[in-house]
Amino acid sequence: MGNPNEGKQHRSRSATIKRAFSFKKSYKIEGHDVSKCVKFSLFFFNLVFWLAGGALLGVGIYSRTLQNTWQTLSGWSTDPAILLIAVGTIMFFVGFCGCIGALRENVILLKIFGFSLGLIMVLEIAGGVAAFLLEDKVKDLTSEKMIDAIQMYHTTNSQTDLDDATEAVQMRFQCCGANGFRDWFNNNKYFNCTKETFEKILTGCGSPPSCCRNNSQTDAQCGYKIYPYPNMPKAEEAMWPIAQREDIIYTTGCASAVIQWVKDNYVLLGGVAAGILAVQIIGICLAIYMVDQIKYIMKFNIE
Repeated sequence: MGNPNEGKQHRSRSATIKRAFSFKKSYKIEGHDVSKCVKFSLFFFNLVFWLAGGALLGVGIYSRTLQNTWQTLSGWSTDPAILLIAVGTIMFFVGFCGCIGALRENVILLKIFGFSLGLIMVLEIAGGVAAFLLEDKVKDLTSEKMIDAIQMYHTTNSQTDLDDATEAVQMRFQCCGANGFRDWFNNNKYFNCTKETFEKILTGCGSPPSCCRNNSQTDAQCGYKIYPYPNMPKAEEAMWPIAQREDIIYTTGCASAVIQWVKDNYVLLGGVAAGILAVQIIGICLAIYMVDQIKYIMKFNIE
């Protein structure tokens, strides 16, 4: 005959697994119940997270669809829509696990939520430390991606949101090009600087209006023909003095400008990062506390 205790333990384990995956509304025994404060705090916390993730995912998919470039992933690493889709998908998944897990008191979903949030937090910390220690590599990567965006700007492979993002970066950080304004006529055919392009193309030897110091002016051509073409006659070149050029457009590269902005705002960025980490830690703690409560009540229900 088998040991009756083994059968009881087997049934107990089976019941535990079944209840862990169960979507039963709630667990309770006399005098014990899952804390409604913890439950609904976790639920509403994740509801916001879930909806925000869904919104980002939707915007990313809509933006990518408008570009009509689903058939190719060319330039995906510089596409803001891809970033929105990636971040939105992660937020949607984590928010779903936490939201439904809390509402239905599901141990498995709560554990997935806690683990995912913890992993995201570790990656955030590792990324921040790596960016701090590898400043030169971050600058080179920023420059490389900016050059990619410049090469695609207003070409047949261009993406409206990427073009808009490039212009927004230049206006926000008061910069031009990745390493300087010359990047535009060295890497984009519309701003290419030769005698032929200077004479035949309006934008030749120039930069986009977002490089202009006075961005509010109505002159959309303020950055055009801002630089003399190679071997331009001296008399003609005198019409483009360096001092005047620097009064019209920004000459600092965006890679350096972004790095400098980060250095100037260490305290602000550190405070924002600490706030995000604090919220994530609270979410993990609530999930752990709720899982422990559910397991405690399940233990009495099984017995």
